[in-house]
Amino acid sequence: MFDLLKQAGGMLINGFRALNTVVFGVLSALIIAALIASVAGQDQPEVPEGGALVLNLTGPLVEQKSAVDYPTVLRTGQVPKETLVADVVAALTLAKDDDRIGLVILQLDGLSGGLLPKLERIAEAITDFRESGKKVIATGTFYNQAGVFLSAHADEVLLDPEGMALPEGYAAYRTYYKTLLDDFDVTINLFKVGKYKSAIEPFIRDDMSDEDKEARLAYLTTWWDAYTSTVEEARGLESGMIDSILNDAPDQLREAGGYLGELSLRAGMVDKLMPADERRKYFEELAGKDEETGGYQGIAFMDYLSVARKPVEQKDDRVAVITAVGGIVDGSAEAGSIGSRSLTKLIRKAHEDENVRAIVLRVDSGGGSKSASEIIRRELQHAQDKGIPVVASMASVAASGGYWISSTADQIWALPTTVTGSIGIYGMIPSLENTLDRYGIHSDGVGTTAFAGSRSLERGFTDDARDVTQQVIEYGYAHFLRTVSEGRGMTTDEVHEVAQGRVWSGAKAKALGLVDELGDLEEAIAAAAELAEIEDYSVWHVEKEKSMQEQVIQQFLTEVVVLEQGVQDPFEALFMRVKADFEFLTQLNDPYGAYVICSDCPAGP
Repeated sequence: MFDLLKQAGGMLINGFRALNTVVFGVLSALIIAALIASVAGQDQPEVPEGGALVLNLTGPLVEQKSAVDYPTVLRTGQVPKETLVADVVAALTLAKDDDRIGLVILQLDGLSGGLLPKLERIAEAITDFRESGKKVIATGTFYNQAGVFLSAHADEVLLDPEGMALPEGYAAYRTYYKTLLDDFDVTINLFKVGKYKSAIEPFIRDDMSDEDKEARLAYLTTWWDAYTSTVEEARGLESGMIDSILNDAPDQLREAGGYLGELSLRAGMVDKLMPADERRKYFEELAGKDEETGGYQGIAFMDYLSVARKPVEQKDDRVAVITAVGGIVDGSAEAGSIGSRSLTKLIRKAHEDENVRAIVLRVDSGGGSKSASEIIRRELQHAQDKGIPVVASMASVAASGGYWISSTADQIWALPTTVTGSIGIYGMIPSLENTLDRYGIHSDGVGTTAFAGSRSLERGFTDDARDVTQQVIEYGYAHFLRTVSEGRGMTTDEVHEVAQGRVWSGAKAKALGLVDELGDLEEAIAAAAELAEIEDYSVWHVEKEKSMQEQVIQQFLTEVVVLEQGVQDPFEALFMRVKADFEFLTQLNDPYGAYVICSDCPAGP
């Protein structure tokens, strides 16, 4: 009887599973059909004659958009807000010679930030656009530090009277947990090489080490010097004016009657204080009135790209560009992270294409797994062994594992403000043997060798396990030094002098021999073509192929209105930082526990 009931129960469960699969499949098919109909029924955006190209930048500036969790988006209606730097540059480049575009309106209220090298790339495109004789006008209620930088390159900067436009400088602070972990008797099993390798400091200290402060302040100072000098030159301000205002902020604000808008005006960050209704009328005068909407004639830059950007004609000779953005992990990863398997697949796709004459690896990464980094580097080496030159192009950050995958390229290009280097390695595994003992929980057993079960969350590390792990870490550092030595034509001693986990600016890295040339992606592509001895070539951006379903949903999502997020609660922000610090531990998946991660490097805006 029991067996019959068990079989009947199993059949019932399987029936429910089958029904669930069918229902889910039907619903998915209906959703996809609705999306296809929605997209197919949409009219193509029109570019208004003499209208404005609206650069409505939202979220952070990125080199590669993060993968979208489509089911979550369809359930919540919220699309992640990110702006692809390449899209902004492309829109400005096309609009420069487009007679239909009369001016550019730079809307910066939605911009949450961007690292300096990304801002510099867009600023350069804005300056290039202005050479056409067309105006660029920045507008906003509030300009954050990134917004101030971009708006400085406009012909005119308008600010709402209730807003402000003042930078505050760069800072790097971390949250430390040593006392908390000590209170709970958590053991931090630490293995590292390189005195500047500080990724694990929050778990073993209650404050920032002098070495970490030195390394961070070095690149922050480089960034701030570049930021202030660029903004001051663009706005026609005296050198040092921004520092003088910020270092005397209380008195400066008092002189402005406590009015931040007036202080922004006095500081030279903006040209006019103008309410929203006046700005709309002003834009109508410049771009013409849109009778349908009642506003000014304009087209959002992504809509503009959908009609103005044409498919690139692929020629017989190609330079393949592969983007590597995010943390480096073993296995596969979606866009926004670098998986050893998924990225090598793209590299292989490029070097196995008979038309590819050179490869450019665009890197924006602070590193990750040591083994994954080496697997990626070896795949690039395979391309070089076949006679295909490889050029590494560093974006905002290309450090630690990001430098590892770049180190043996035929040429390395970086921006002066790129953060790179961080040649070092560490391993860290927490264990709870003392915590569990405190509460009367114990682990015991047997093993066939002295090493079996020697590394355990419940039991900690044996002396032999510690010895073996430290040797693995030391070998990893020696491997890193040898790899850089071979790639850069330096001795291992010379590499060691500039390694030990220390980060450098791109300009300093060039002086130290870690970088060949200073320049952005376009210069790196030209250099790759020159190495391949080709002149008439096309650029092929090698990306993961999307299924028809993904393409349709992605197209649909471009039409979804992004729900605005309010100002984040400070307690929520603190909670999210702490959560991210401990989630960091769960993302370490190197099979040998060896990591080349630059925690000194900036991770975002």
